[in-house]
Amino acid sequence: MSDIPHELAFGDLYLSPLLPVFSVALLATWITVLLLNKLRLSRYIMLPSLTFLTLMAFYMLLLDAFWLTI
Repeated sequence: MSDIPHELAFGDLYLSPLLPVFSVALLATWITVLLLNKLRLSRYIMLPSLTFLTLMAFYMLLLDAFWLTI
């Protein structure tokens, strides 16, 4: 058997491994954006929505590399 998880089992519920990675990345991105807004660093960002998506992709790649390999 391989080490790659194909699905996560919670009782009789099977979830894709992408779901927890996406959820944690979304939460980390929201926290990062809140921190940028609190420190007033977001005024230097030209495209905030693109920055949000970029941070989301960055966190997803980090989580994929170090936590749960998809």
